[in-house]
Amino acid sequence: MENFDVIVIGAGFSGSIAAQQLSKAGHRVLVLEARDRIGGRTWYKNFGNTEHLVEFGGTWVVPEYQPHIKEIIDQYNLELVESPSPQIFTWLLAGGVSHSPWPIPVEEWMDFERAISYIDAQAARIKFVEPLDQAGLGDLDIPFEEFVDKLNPPPATREFILSWAGFYFGNYPANVSALHILSWVAGFDNSSVGWYVGVSKKFEHGTRSAIEAIHADSNVELRLLSPVSKVEQGIDSVTATTRDGEVYVAKAAIVATPINTWSDISFEPALTGSFSIMANEKQGGQSIKVWALVRGLAGNFYGVGWKTALKWVATEYVVDEGQLIVGFGCSPDDLDVEDHVAVSKAIREYLPEAEVVAVDAHDWNGDEFAQGTWMAYRPGQVMKHASSLQQLHDRVAFASSDLASGWAGWMDGALESGKRAARAIEALL
Repeated sequence: MENFDVIVIGAGFSGSIAAQQLSKAGHRVLVLEARDRIGGRTWYKNFGNTEHLVEFGGTWVVPEYQPHIKEIIDQYNLELVESPSPQIFTWLLAGGVSHSPWPIPVEEWMDFERAISYIDAQAARIKFVEPLDQAGLGDLDIPFEEFVDKLNPPPATREFILSWAGFYFGNYPANVSALHILSWVAGFDNSSVGWYVGVSKKFEHGTRSAIEAIHADSNVELRLLSPVSKVEQGIDSVTATTRDGEVYVAKAAIVATPINTWSDISFEPALTGSFSIMANEKQGGQSIKVWALVRGLAGNFYGVGWKTALKWVATEYVVDEGQLIVGFGCSPDDLDVEDHVAVSKAIREYLPEAEVVAVDAHDWNGDEFAQGTWMAYRPGQVMKHASSLQQLHDRVAFASSDLASGWAGWMDGALESGKRAARAIEALL
């Protein structure tokens, strides 16, 4: 049995920044990571058997609006690159096919502008970077589909706006809180357009470069392949036991794992309140993300559809062999990412003339240490739990992008949450 000041469970962005900050404060920190790598729900690795590296998990950063990721970028001199600018388009909306640079037909422009103005105005009610369960916002914690249908938008406008839930939050709009979706609009200075002009930057050398920089600047003990099965709290200590029976004791602990994995850890005493409820209900992010090497395109591609297996498809890398296309969908029920024939068919819904050479993906929903993708609050969960999930649970703090006040679901949110957990544990110690 080994003794530490703090045990951090999980070496994603939230756990890594929490461990770094506590170690720099002079504490002896142990990080227990279930996987054989650090990074959590980010994963920069080879596409298939090629030498091309792509992001299988979290990808984009918006340093203009995300201060925590900007701090990391500046501190470690991390270089960013832009996603390719689209040159050809396909919009599969309301039963039609359009290749215009603009998704909405002319006859719907006024209705679309009215809908966007309303969405931006509702987002302006949110105090960004404060916990989202703010007084007076309960009317927004409803299914996004219900929120949109109150506007009675015409068909293409409706499907385009509903698709935001699919490719930005990884679930159908009936299953995602409008309040959570609107919080991202608020983060872009209350501008829905910000999503399309602002989300284009990524790390030149992948998310791996960022997480490795954080870890290298830490004085922590890291143990990979150490999934924790039990967390026991005593009067002045916390004991973590791994599946292999290794036992570690510390004065406090941070559980920096996704909400959807909490039920796999035995907590003694048992979780209570919002922690217990969310461990059972889980959050709704269940996106599917696929990659395809495609030949025969006349330019960089961008497409959105609604009654399609994939809701968003775009060129992310141009390589000698063609283009590496990324696609996002709402649900594993719509597409099995390990069925290469089905994935190729889903790509061809947008690019029927293109040659799909190879496909690749990681099944985050089937991944036992993720059990889903980035944060998507279900309707009603925000107002009930957002603040409570940020509180100490006796000598245990929780940290995750899932628990962020601002950019819940982004790397910036993971850093925000990890820093907050570290401050809470530092105060406790």
